[in-house]
Parts: sequence; structure tokens; C-alpha cells
Amino acid sequence: MQKLRKRIGLLLVVLPLPIGGSAQSLPAVTPTTAVVGSSPTELPRTTAAPNEKLEPAEQAEQEKRNGLPSPSPTTSTPTAPQSDPTEGFRWRSAMKQSLLFLAVEHGFRFATEPGTRADLKGPFFRNWFESASNLRGWRDGDPFIVNYIGHAMQGAVTGFIQIQNDPLGIKPKPGFNRAYVRSRTRAFWWSAAYSTQFELGPLSESSLGNVGLRPTKASQHPQAFVDMVITPTVGTAWLVGEDTLDHYLIRRLENKTTNRVVRLLVRSFLNPGRSFANAMRGKYPWYRDDRRL
Repeated sequence: MQKLRKRIGLLLVVLPLPIGGSAQSLPAVTPTTAVVGSSPTELPRTTAAPNEKLEPAEQAEQEKRNGLPSPSPTTSTPTAPQSDPTEGFRWRSAMKQSLLFLAVEHGFRFATEPGTRADLKGPFFRNWFESASNLRGWRDGDPFIVNYIGHAMQGAVTGFIQIQNDPLGIKPKPGFNRAYVRSRTRAFWWSAAYSTQFELGPLSESSLGNVGLRPTKASQHPQAFVDMVITPTVGTAWLVGEDTLDHYLIRRLENKTTNRVVRLLVRSFLNPGRSFANAMRGKYPWYRDDRRL
């Protein structure tokens, strides 16, 4: 009789299992109470049901048993890096600012030079070509402050106009690094092109006022090479000097005071070329692309 009871209990356990099924295809078994003989036996939980939610600790323990990594609840899925395309040179803006600076310079000439206003008369193209063709020699008869200070500052202003419209020119720090040298070389060529136009172009001293058309008391050749050479060369050196002052001196002075008036005055007067170029783009003279006041 006892053997019969054991066989009946064993049969009750085996009957729910599918015949011919493998161990991997067995369904999840939930806690079940089976009666073996006269004593109840609780079957252990093997796996969770498909739609059953587990506690985080229980889920981690289950995945650990299955050989799967347990994701951290604080770990987020990394996103793909966002592309940061480099903006190209802003030609339209640079041309507008250069033309505005040209208008300011010619306006100053017309306001302060009676000879320039007098020579506006006559055939435009013939006088322009003749004035430009008289380019020769080094000295043009202008004083030192005009040739070596005024035109040097002109070169610095036009160089800064190029830099502030070139995204690659704003970032490099002054020094003998490739990015900075290449950027200031581009500024040099922009300044050289502006200087050539200012001396000989269709909106130049040769065409508007006919400088070089005839000799003056100061020089037999008023249209000379001095301005075309000094403007980009000394002008670029002036520009580099302002970069150096801004990076090593002005920044240090700014860190020592919170007075906005002192800081804007230091920025404006120690970087006159940059200040004038800022005005040409509608910014305050003390504006900086890389930091606030």
C-alpha cells in the first residue's frame, strides 16, 4: 500500500510535463504545491513568467545566473557625437565692412585735403589711368606719421576685418603655432589687396583726387610704393602686437579689476586697430569674440 501511494504521487508530478519536450523548451514553472503522499511539497521558482515584473535586485541576480550583464540604472545610452561643421569665410560681411572703412577714409580725405577736392574735376578714366601709371619710387612726400603710423594702422584695421569674418582666425592664440601663423598670413593678404585698391583701384587715391597725376612741392612722384608696402607688412606686425597685448596684458588687467569702465578703456585704447575694426561691424570698440566685458 505504501508503494502504491508513492507511485500515485510521482504520477501527479510527471503528468503536467509535455511528453517528448526538451529541458530548454519547458515553460516557466510558478510556485506550485504538489502532494506527495500525505505531505505537501512546494516546487521552487525557476524562471519568471514572460510578463512578470521582477524587483531590480532579483532581476540582476537572474541575469547573473544566465551569464548576462546587468545594466546600471544610472548608465545612459551614449549618443553619437554631434557634427560641428566649420563655417566658411564670410565674404559678404567682410566686403561690406571693408567698403565702409574705405568710405570713412575717403570721407576724411575730402574733408581735410583741398587739393583732393580740386582734382575731382576732369575726365575720370583718363586721369585715373594716368595717375596710376605714374607709380614709381619709394617716397611720396607725405610725413612720417602718415606713411609709417597711419598706413600701418590702416593695415591693422583691414587685417582685423579679415580675422573677425574668418571663424578660423578668431580661435588661435598668438604664438608660433600653425593655426595662428596661417590665420595672420590670410589677414596680411587681405590687407595687401585692400592697400593696392586704396592706392590704385577704381575707388582709390588715384581715381578720387588723382594723387600722382602731377608733381607736388614735397615729391616729384606723389604716387610711390611706400604706402603699398608699409600697409600690409607693418600693419600685420601692428596687428600681431595688439594680439599679444590683448592675450598677455589686457586679460591680466581684467582679472585684477571688476570695474567695467576701466576694463573697456583698457581694451579700447590698447587695441586701437581692433577697436576700429569692431566699429566697422557695428560692435562696441571693446568687444571681444572670445569673452565678455
